[in-house]
Amino acid sequence: MSNIFIISAPSGCGKTSLVRELCQTYSFLEQTVSFTTRALRSGEVDGLDYHFISEEDFLTSKNNNKFIESQKVYDNFYGTTYESVDEILHSGKDAILEIDYKGMLLIKSKIPSSKSIYIIPPSIDELHKRLLDRGLDSREVIEKRISEAQDELKYVKFADYTVTNDDFFKASKSLKSLVLHTRISANNNIHLR
Repeated sequence: MSNIFIISAPSGCGKTSLVRELCQTYSFLEQTVSFTTRALRSGEVDGLDYHFISEEDFLTSKNNNKFIESQKVYDNFYGTTYESVDEILHSGKDAILEIDYKGMLLIKSKIPSSKSIYIIPPSIDELHKRLLDRGLDSREVIEKRISEAQDELKYVKFADYTVTNDDFFKASKSLKSLVLHTRISANNNIHLR
């Protein structure tokens, strides 16, 4: 039976890199591609990193109950469609949703058998350094993200598992072990609606 894995973390904790490594390692995993209203960043590909759509189109889809979860994060909308999760599960693969803590809580309430894994930084100071080093955001945006990360970390207690990303190799190994253990031991019958 297929599984749903939810990977959550505050911005800058390395969840995108860890999920990419995870999907490259295990062919039985496939990541959903979320929809977003934010602008395309340098190096991103529409349909691969996200489906980039207008706010009007996003809200129309939301009103038509197309999203299994959707949130407004940093002034932009993000959402995962039922269809994207269904396609992965029906192919016999496990679905990975890389979403924020609100989405994690929503999916867990709808699909209790899903497994949530929260990626945390070794410290807030280290997270601040990583966001600065990343060079994607202004100092003002980074300060906002740090403040929000402190709030988001309060929700780690609701995740099934926690992985500290203090060293990418170790964090990746822990994440792979959790996924493999769940894959081997799970016997899920998932129904989205």
